[in-house]
Amino acid sequence: MVHIYSTRNILETLLYSLLTYFIVPYILVEKTKFISMKHFDDPCQMAFIIGFTISIILWNIYTKKNVYH
Repeated sequence: MVHIYSTRNILETLLYSLLTYFIVPYILVEKTKFISMKHFDDPCQMAFIIGFTISIILWNIYTKKNVYH
């Protein structure tokens, strides 16, 4: 559980969870209607997958070097 060793890592992890489960689904499903019921049975699930992918990319670019220094 190296992501909770410092305050900065905890805050970054919370940001990634907010991005995955709230921000990206809200933007893609509610605001822009980019993902809708016309194209997917469960648009929120697809938004979670996209949010998770973005979070993983950001983790590997920014947070990983702070955790494993």
